[in-house]
Amino acid sequence: MKNIILICAILLLAACSPIKNEVSNQYSLSKYGSFKFVKNKSKTSILVTQPEAMAGFTTEEMHYIEKPFEVSTFVHNAWVSSPGNMLYPLLMQSLQKTDYFFAVASGPYLDKADYRLDSQLITLQQNFLKKPSRIELKIKIMLTHIADNRVVVSRIFNENIACPIDSPYGGVIAANMATEKLTKDLAKFIVKEVSNDI
Repeated sequence: MKNIILICAILLLAACSPIKNEVSNQYSLSKYGSFKFVKNKSKTSILVTQPEAMAGFTTEEMHYIEKPFEVSTFVHNAWVSSPGNMLYPLLMQSLQKTDYFFAVASGPYLDKADYRLDSQLITLQQNFLKKPSRIELKIKIMLTHIADNRVVVSRIFNENIACPIDSPYGGVIAANMATEKLTKDLAKFIVKEVSNDI
């Protein structure tokens, strides 16, 4: 009887331990869309700022939903960096690949660019309420003309991609498909808005 009580006490202490389970699988978002603008390159430059992220999406945790309104995180699976950090170079590369802009800038070049693209990651999660599970990626963007601080356009881009497997890795594959489609659509949209605004 004492042994049973001792084993239960050890299991209870282990369950309450502040030590987290180690992440054994880390994944990246690396796919971006390529859209080449067919006309001549403009003399316009654009500054792309670091995406902000809504609460809950600022860490490397991978989120999923199995119950309505309840967001959970995978224990042994994580992103190599926060989704906002990984999206940043994808947005820049997709805009660069259009060959429309004279320069696609980042960092402290605010006064040297014509336009600024701000973005906010609203959600990136795997939804198991549907079969097959789906990746939900939602980003809000705002394009501003820097000289007069005029908002040209604001829009939400929303991707919903079926996962090839109902697993964390299936979610990673679908998330990369989502970033590829979203960045391509976003680049087309930005080029159109800037060319109409000039």
